[in-house]
Amino acid sequence: MQRWILFSFVVITLLIVGGGFAYKNHKQNRAHPVWVPLRINPELPLEKQNEIAKALQSGLSNPEVLLKVSKDLSLPQALGLKTDEQAADVIASRLFVNVGKASSPNGIEVPAINVGVKGIEKDHEISGKIAVRLIQDVWKILGIDPPAQNGN
Repeated sequence: MQRWILFSFVVITLLIVGGGFAYKNHKQNRAHPVWVPLRINPELPLEKQNEIAKALQSGLSNPEVLLKVSKDLSLPQALGLKTDEQAADVIASRLFVNVGKASSPNGIEVPAINVGVKGIEKDHEISGKIAVRLIQDVWKILGIDPPAQNGN
């Protein structure tokens, strides 16, 4: 009888530990997109917002831009790839630009163009760096001087 109790205890313990590991692994591989919202004029018509988003998507999808992003962030090492070209292809497949909403400093939601990268939870830090780096190219594509950094 004691053997059955001990056996049951071992099986239940292994099931709990295995279930915990599986749950943690599942959480780390869930989709987790990261984007930077660019607030735009609320009076801008939706057609113009979509036109700007499409222009940004095509400008940011340029292989030269993606290759420069890959080199700047040393993405082949971070993503476990061999070349910057492979990393640029990965960025191209994850890149998205869409029209959405963003909260303004006074709490009002305003229209925004979201520039971001699709990824998984465990790549959250890398996706964030890519999204922030892409914003530098957004300013160039739009022909606007980047906003001043506040030193933080």
